[in-house]
Amino acid sequence: MTIRPFDLERFRAELRDAIDKDLARRAARRRTVKRTAGLAVPGLLAAALGVVLSVVLGTGPGMRPADAAVLTAAQSALTPPAGTILHERATVTVGSQPPQRYEVWIEAAAPGAYRVIKFGHEAAWNGKTISVYEQASDTITVGTANPSYHFPVDIAATLRSLIASGRAQVTGTTMADGVPAYRLTITGLPGGWVSGVASGTYEAARSNSHPLLIETTVDCGSGRCPETVRFQIYQYLPATPANLSLLDLRPQHPKATVVPLPSPDRSEPAPSQGGR
Repeated sequence: MTIRPFDLERFRAELRDAIDKDLARRAARRRTVKRTAGLAVPGLLAAALGVVLSVVLGTGPGMRPADAAVLTAAQSALTPPAGTILHERATVTVGSQPPQRYEVWIEAAAPGAYRVIKFGHEAAWNGKTISVYEQASDTITVGTANPSYHFPVDIAATLRSLIASGRAQVTGTTMADGVPAYRLTITGLPGGWVSGVASGTYEAARSNSHPLLIETTVDCGSGRCPETVRFQIYQYLPATPANLSLLDLRPQHPKATVVPLPSPDRSEPAPSQGGR
């Protein structure tokens, strides 16, 4: 989470007020009283700092400063800088099924154009049209689509929202595939399918707070099955022409035949969109 300029200004003002008031009290007292008041200065500063951190970070009074710092760093790492494209690559394992590839590119700027590869399907959206690639026929279908088709599950945005809403707690440190990590317990609503909104654990690298591992459950029809998302790449690419082409199916499949999308009014979502 970023700390807004006016919050920092308020923080500085509260610190100045605390110091000024304490100095005035000390100047009016005898030396022994001054010495007692001098010991109170750190307490005043700590109290002012605690109030501001509680406002800025949205943390409760019982949260340890170290945990608040971990959550703040995690949320910041999940926030795309302006002028970038978020690139995530992961393997997704559901139940006893073999791991599946999940990869997505999402532009930070509006309208949030994206390209996603998920469970053997590939699709892209540029703000106006949806494109779906079928490998078997080497075909790209293009057309308008129902608005519900437009967005894949944005793992970073989902985690960021859960942390901001207070549904994440730091529960310790661990090793995620050999990488030192912080472990967070997340409470949400039933979800899954590449970490929609769900309850489970989330592990972020201690070095840069980037996501490493998500473990949750998903509805498998006959009950709940474990879902594991293991990140291989998490990076922000500059929005150069070369990187913007990663959002478009045609440069990725230059020999594919392009045909119109059959119907924009289908009631069932296309399987290649990141919806569950």
